[in-house]
Order: sequence, then C-alpha cells, then structure tokens
Amino acid sequence: MFRRRLPQHWLERLRQYLWPKTGWWRATKYMWHRTVRIKGSADSIALGLAIGAFISATPLLGLHLVLAAMIAWLLGANIISSAVGTWVGNPLSFPFIWVATFKLGHVIMGTSGNLNALDQLSFNAILSHPTDIFMPVILPMLVGGIPIGLLLAVVTFYPSRTLIGIYQNRRDAMRARIQQFRNKDGSVE
Repeated sequence: MFRRRLPQHWLERLRQYLWPKTGWWRATKYMWHRTVRIKGSADSIALGLAIGAFISATPLLGLHLVLAAMIAWLLGANIISSAVGTWVGNPLSFPFIWVATFKLGHVIMGTSGNLNALDQLSFNAILSHPTDIFMPVILPMLVGGIPIGLLLAVVTFYPSRTLIGIYQNRRDAMRARIQQFRNKDGSVE
C-alpha cells in the first residue's frame, strides 16, 4: 500500500540521504513534527533526543543507533527519539564533529595530534590493523567526544523539552476544547 510504484535505485536512496530532494529545511521540519508527535512525556522525548545527540559525537559510526537505544532504555528515555537524536551526526556535521573531537581529545590526553592522522581512517585500514588506528585516532576521538557529546546533549535537551512541552500542552488544550464542544452538542463519543 505504501510502496513506490517504481522502486528507487540504491544510488538514488544514497543521494536522497546525503542531500534530500526537498531540501534540508523541509527534512528537518518533517523530523521535528514526527518527533513531537511521539507518545511520551516531554522529558522522556527530550532525553532521548539528547542521548542520540551525545552518541553522535562518538566515532563509533556503525553503533550509533544501537548505543543510543541501549542508553535510552537504561535511562527510561524514549527509544524512538534517541534514534532521531542521532541525526545530529549527519554527513554535513560529521567532519566538524570529528575534527573537534580529535583535537579536544588530544588536548585532554596531553598528546600532540596531527590532523593528517585522520587520513588513515578507512574501512580497510581498520580491518587490517585496528590497533595502529585505535591509539592515535580513535582513542582521542572517544575522549574528546565525551565533553562535546555532553555539550550537544545539553543544547539539545533544554530547548527540545520546552518546545515539546508547549506543543503537547497546546494539543491537549485543543483536544479538551473539542471534547467540550462535543459534550455541549449532545453527541456521545
């Protein structure tokens, strides 16, 4: 029922992921509307978004959704909104996040890091000699990802909680007015 008449080729799906046909503003607006309509309290949804934003600052690319869901489950946050929160890490923001976590990680660890070490990152290099990549690149990014992730989480949590609370209060007030109107009309639900 909800399938496309002509299925998208995998290249078209990739292009759509990297640059949405309708634009980033509309894609962001769509995700916001989907998020505020998730069932749950404003605190639970906002905490899930914050957890997803925190996890997106880590260099563990294949594990973002899994880690966000596990942490959200452990903290009692909304799991679906934690998946939406990982959207903070996207192809446009990852280069900035990676450079920031790499530099901050080296500052925290007291080591000197060269950005040329990021050029070593490739799937083949990680599979062939993971320990050579881990210490100079991944470890500083993990260490630097914690404070940057906490900053992203705070910046995500408070505005989201406020805006989701406002949306839910307006929605509940509208439902109450509709119910009151139905009761005055004499019709029964």
